[in-house]
Amino acid sequence: MTNLPMVSILTAMFVLQNNAVDQHQRGAANGISMTAMSLFKAAGPAGAGAIFSWTQKRQDAAFLPGDHMIFFILNVIEAIGVLMTFKPFLVEGQNP
Repeated sequence: MTNLPMVSILTAMFVLQNNAVDQHQRGAANGISMTAMSLFKAAGPAGAGAIFSWTQKRQDAAFLPGDHMIFFILNVIEAIGVLMTFKPFLVEGQNP
């Protein structure tokens, strides 16, 4: 298994980020994004483990039992990410 999808996603995100800010702000934007990425890489496994443990306890639930809830949560997070790429959420730089 290759890491090609991950490399492609990260490259696309860096291109989008660098096009979203002015050139004199790119260093700060890259620093903030790397800090956030590191924090989420540290907290992600613990959060995912807690969600997985919680969903395993609700195997007999009437609404979204067990593993169905995991995929529901992942789809909600992905939908929020897609929504954030639309025009009302994007900040446009001001031309001097």
